Amino acid sequence: MKKSALLIALLALSAPSCQSPMHRQMLDDQDQQLAAFKTDADNLRSERDRMRAENAALSDQLNYEQQRALEIQDRLTAREAAFQQQNAEVTDLQARLAGSGVEVESRGGFIVLGMDSNLTFNSGKAELNIKGKSTMDLVAGVLMESYSGKTFWVEGHTDSDQPKKSGWKSNLALSVNRALSVADYLVFDKGIESQFVRIAGHGEWDPKEENSTKEGKAKNRRVEILVLP
Repeated sequence: MKKSALLIALLALSAPSCQSPMHRQMLDDQDQQLAAFKTDADNLRSERDRMRAENAALSDQLNYEQQRALEIQDRLTAREAAFQQQNAEVTDLQARLAGSGVEVESRGGFIVLGMDSNLTFNSGKAELNIKGKSTMDLVAGVLMESYSGKTFWVEGHTDSDQPKKSGWKSNLALSVNRALSVADYLVFDKGIESQFVRIAGHGEWDPKEENSTKEGKAKNRRVEILVLP
């Protein structure tokens, strides 16, 4: 009995010395695990915050792109409507000017009224002939009725044949003076306000057709009135 009690006492005394290093190791392991968990948690929070920031940026970019898409669609819709309206105007003008020798077309967003110089001017001359004045009477009526307040560019053009006996120093001078004659007739004879009329001369430098044929040269000798939108 005394031996058993002594053994128990010795075991009790020796137990703490055996368990203390193990206990400390367990505590150290738990601390390391907690530290690792904390690091992982911090990393996850950082990743979460980064992803939230990226999502916010992507959301802003998406909203911006959607707004741009709507604006582009609105512009396309408006342009298509303007295109259709201009085509309708061209068709209407072609009907109203049928048989007058005036060509009507849409070009670069402008409505263009083209008049063959052979029908409006005598060869080498810059003064409107009788037929030219009659044509301009009709054109002026259309411009004043349908495009009041718009700006009109009157542009003169020639073929590539250089003036010889006409007295002009160049085709450019002839084209400018023909455009000026048309502009003056519109302003002083037909009453279109001068503030809405501009002129330009291109000589042979803006041909409509090749100057290598007689027909092409005839097409290039022209005066055009551009109606600005």
